[in-house]
Amino acid sequence: MRFKRFSDRLGELLSKDRKTHWLVVVAIFLTIVFPVVLVAAFSYVKTYRDLTDFTLSRRQAIAYLAAATIRGNLDRLTDIGVSLATRVHFRELLSQGRWQEAAEILRSVPRDFPFIDRVFITDALGTLTADVPELPGVRGKNFAYRDWYQGVSRRWEPYVSEIYQRAAEPRLNVVAVAVPVEGKDKKIAGVMVLQVRTDSLLEWTKYIDVGPLGIIFAVDGKGKIVGHPEFEASLQTVDYSRVPAVQRLLRGEKGVEVLFSPLEKEKSVVAYEPVPGYAWGAVVHQPAATAFASRNSSLNRLMVAYVLIGLFSCSLAHLIVRFIAARRKAEEDIRKLIEDLKQRSGELEEANKELQAFSYSVSHDLRAPVRHMHGYAELLKETALSSLNEKGRHYLDTILDSAKEMTNLIDELLAFSRMGQAEIKKSRVVLDQILQKAMKNLSADMDGRKIIWKIDSLPEVYGDPFMLRLVLLNYLSNALKFTRTRSEARIEIGAMNGEKHEAIVFVRDNGVGFDMRYVDKLFGIFQRLHRAGEFEGTGIGLANVRRIIARHGGRTWAEGSLDGGATFYFSLPQSQKGDQS
Repeated sequence: MRFKRFSDRLGELLSKDRKTHWLVVVAIFLTIVFPVVLVAAFSYVKTYRDLTDFTLSRRQAIAYLAAATIRGNLDRLTDIGVSLATRVHFRELLSQGRWQEAAEILRSVPRDFPFIDRVFITDALGTLTADVPELPGVRGKNFAYRDWYQGVSRRWEPYVSEIYQRAAEPRLNVVAVAVPVEGKDKKIAGVMVLQVRTDSLLEWTKYIDVGPLGIIFAVDGKGKIVGHPEFEASLQTVDYSRVPAVQRLLRGEKGVEVLFSPLEKEKSVVAYEPVPGYAWGAVVHQPAATAFASRNSSLNRLMVAYVLIGLFSCSLAHLIVRFIAARRKAEEDIRKLIEDLKQRSGELEEANKELQAFSYSVSHDLRAPVRHMHGYAELLKETALSSLNEKGRHYLDTILDSAKEMTNLIDELLAFSRMGQAEIKKSRVVLDQILQKAMKNLSADMDGRKIIWKIDSLPEVYGDPFMLRLVLLNYLSNALKFTRTRSEARIEIGAMNGEKHEAIVFVRDNGVGFDMRYVDKLFGIFQRLHRAGEFEGTGIGLANVRRIIARHGGRTWAEGSLDGGATFYFSLPQSQKGDQS
C-alpha cells in the first residue's frame, strides 16, 4: 500500500498538469545510476592499482633473480680464478719469473671454460708478461692504469673489474677477474687475469623470462652497460650513469619505476637490484606498453562490463520512469510493468553478484606477492616472539619451516650443480669399506627397526671414494626410507659382473616399490613418484647419483613394481678407462 501511494505520488509529480517534470526524471536516474557508477569507478581504480603493483613487483622479483644469477656467476668466475692462481707449481714458476712456462699451465683454460676468452699474467707492477692465447703488441706493456689492477692491488684480493675495451686486437669490450699470486715468501709474485667478453655475459641471464621485448643487462660500478643484448662486444661502451635509476642503483638502492628510456625513446618499466658483494647491478627493462599489456587488457574487459552494466542501469531507470508514469493510466499496465521490473531487478542482482565476484578475484588473485618472507619472519621472531600466543608461534614456526625447506631444496640443487663441476680424484676403491662407512652414517635411520640385511662381497673399482660413498648413501637411504612401512624390512646388497669389464652393484628392498611406467623419471631432477606427505625428499638425490656414475663412465637403472619392492643398480668400470671427468 505504501508503494502504491508512493508511486501514485511520484506519478503525479512526473506528469503534473499533463507535463513531464524532467527534474524528477533526472533525480530518479541519478538515484539508480550514480551508485553503480560510483562502485564501478572505485573498483576500476582499485583494480588498476592492484594490477599495476603486481606488474611492478613481478619485474622487481625478476631483477632480484637476475642479480642473484649474476652474483652466482661472478662468484664462480672468481672461484675459478682463485683455484687456478693457487696451484703450487704455477706459484713457483711465477716466483722464479718463468712467465711463459706458467702461461702454458693455463693453456687449456679458454677451452675448458668457453666463457673465458683470454688469460694473461702480469708482474706485481702490472706489466704483461705472458698471455693465452698470445696476441701481438701487448707483452711488456704496463697496465697498472687499468681498473682491474687498481682494484686487485688495493688489498691484493681477487677483484672483478668494470667493463673496458682491451688493448689487444680485436678491441673488444671485456670484464676482467684479477687474482693476485703469492710466491713462497708470501710476497706478490704477479697477477693472473681472466678476461670475459661482454657478449658471453648474456648467457648468464638468457633463461630468465622477462616477457615480450623485455631485456636484462648489468651495469658495472661506474654505470657502464655490461652484457646488453643490443650492443655488440666490439662497440664502444655505453655510459648509463646519468640515468636516475642507475644512479640510485650505484648508491646501493633497489626499486622499480616507469621511466622514459633515452635509448628506445619511450616509456619503459625499469627494475634494478644491486648485485650483493660486487659493485655491479642488475637492470630489467621492458617497454611500458608491453609490460602493462595484460593489465590494460583486463581493464578494458572490465570497462566493457561496467559500460554494459551502466547501460542496463539507465535502461532500468527509464523503465521505472515509464512504469510509474503509465500506472495512472491502467492497473493492468502497472501489473505488467511490475513483473518486468522484478525480472529486470533479478538480472541486475545477478550481474552485480558477478561483478563483485570478478572484482574480488582480481583484487585477491592478482595482488602483489609477499616478498622477503623468511627475513621478516626471522625479524618477527627476534622482536615479537614473546608477545605471540601459542597459535601465533606455531604459525611463525610454520613459515620459518617452509622457508627452511626451500633453502634445503636450493642447497640440494646447488650441490647437484657443483657435483657436475667437482674434480674427480680417482683411485682404487674397495666398495666393501665404502659400504661400511655409508651404513654407519645411516645408523640413526635403523634404530628401533627390524631390518634383515643380506650383504655380499663387493668388488674393487676405480673411482672417487667420496663420490661413490654418496652413491651408496643415496641408495641405502632410499631403501631404508621406502621400507619404513614394513614390519620387517629386507635389504640386499650385492654385485655381479657386467659386460666390457664393468662391475654392477645393486641394492634391493621389499619396500613400496614403484610403477615401471614411470621408471624413466626416477633419476630426473625434481622427479618424485610419491607424495611429499608420504616420504620426505627433494627429488635430487637420484639425479645426483646418475650424474656421479655418468662421470665415472658407468650407468644407473632400476626395476620394481607397486608394493613389490625395488632394485636400484649402478655399474662402474674396473679400470681407468671409465674416467669421464
